[in-house]
Amino acid sequence: MSKKQPYIIYEGNFLTEAPNYDQSINVLRFLEPDGEEYSIMVNRSFKVQDQTLEAFCENQMNFLANTLPGYENEGKMLHNQLGPEKLPVIQIANSFLDNGQRIRQVQSFVELPYHPVINPSRLNLIIFSLIAQKEFTEYQRKHYVQIINSFTPETKAL
Repeated sequence: MSKKQPYIIYEGNFLTEAPNYDQSINVLRFLEPDGEEYSIMVNRSFKVQDQTLEAFCENQMNFLANTLPGYENEGKMLHNQLGPEKLPVIQIANSFLDNGQRIRQVQSFVELPYHPVINPSRLNLIIFSLIAQKEFTEYQRKHYVQIINSFTPETKAL
């Protein structure tokens, strides 16, 4: 049996072996001071061996186009780096219909660095998404940028 270590979630932590893959999703819901709702979603995913970040994003966009009603890309894939670690990221804006309502999102696909337990094969990704029913406000954009630019991956062995 593998070494037990704390697994941290917002509400606390518990002891477990390191999972082979963590595909958990965090949906964080917020209200602006004026009462406008928006969400920031954090997904964990992984590429297949030898797949580029761009190819992963293209596959995701094709999947969304084939599964979400009214799906539309809104602009190009933007290549960048984010956070204190200058991690490779591709950002994509898109929208889709949910019960007849147009939902807008900006997704940031981030390649995680090597970690001996969390990412030994360098395939793991984290995806940040800003989601709103109306056009994004300056408040929402600033909050999202603050989150992605402050993201610091775990780099020390557990």
